Amino acid sequence: MVDKLFKSTKLNYFFIKKEILLESQKYNSLVREIVKHIVYIFKNNSEGEFYLPYDVNNNEEYEFKDIYLSLELILEKSKETEEFLTNAEFYPQENVVSIKIVYNPRNKSNLIYNLIGELNEVITHEITHLHQRHNELFYSNNIMNGDEGFNYYTKPEEIDAQYYGFKRMSKITKKPFEDLVRNWFKKYKDIHQMNNEDSDKVINMILNYKSKT
Repeated sequence: MVDKLFKSTKLNYFFIKKEILLESQKYNSLVREIVKHIVYIFKNNSEGEFYLPYDVNNNEEYEFKDIYLSLELILEKSKETEEFLTNAEFYPQENVVSIKIVYNPRNKSNLIYNLIGELNEVITHEITHLHQRHNELFYSNNIMNGDEGFNYYTKPEEIDAQYYGFKRMSKITKKPFEDLVRNWFKKYKDIHQMNNEDSDKVINMILNYKSKT
């Protein structure tokens, strides 16, 4: 019965359940734990590839309810980066999230606060994709299917993940939700590869997403 409701066009039940899930204490605890581990590795290493949680506590995976995931972390120094850049990919078949942090080592300690805020967005975003796949939401068996730019960022599963990611970031940083969304699309223009008009369309979709619940 639950599976049929998830797959139906009547999404009200799904969104109510999703809101409860994503606001649960256990979910928030998982995000905090992963961010804490990433920051620990970042503080104590300059560059390299790391596997979490194994490189912190020797555990093979993180657990969220009946969902399991592991994380690949790549640190890279670059004097061409003003502060830092983050990027992430979700590999659904392996339940692996890969996160890359490129940072300027000049003032590494001063980056921590802003990095924590952005990592909360990134981790929440990718775990949302994991949740989508686990529950067969949006009819998507493969979140990363080759689309780019506007076509990729306007996918229902992407809008969903972006909304919850920025919502989490806003909660952690105490900064306005809209400002964070607009600043991200400005900072990461090279990644999303959209013109200003298309970026504004995506931003508006994210900002208005809650009204669809």
